[in-house]
Amino acid sequence: MRALLRRSHSTEETVLRFADLTLNVSTREVTRGTRKIDLTTKEFDLLHFFMRHPRQVMTREMLYDRIWGYDFGGESNILEVYIRYLRSKLETDDEARLIQTVRGVGYALREE
Repeated sequence: MRALLRRSHSTEETVLRFADLTLNVSTREVTRGTRKIDLTTKEFDLLHFFMRHPRQVMTREMLYDRIWGYDFGGESNILEVYIRYLRSKLETDDEARLIQTVRGVGYALREE
């Protein structure tokens, strides 16, 4: 079982890139251009999921499921809170918004 888990982790890319955003999975470092961004564990997990699925619309249910687990209550606004945290850290005044809201559905990592 451990060997299978090691193999599944080793096939994943260690450095993910989208636009000028870089996420290093092994060191858990995130940069936008030359700016280093410090993220909490949940913020990192959320961004990592988006970067593994760029340009795809992720439903709220999918994000609750993958980031917070199956038994997480979907009535909470925790997802919106973490999206706001991520946006405030990733998107300064002169930088383009990368996490897009898809009204009535969820969110997507894509350029405007």
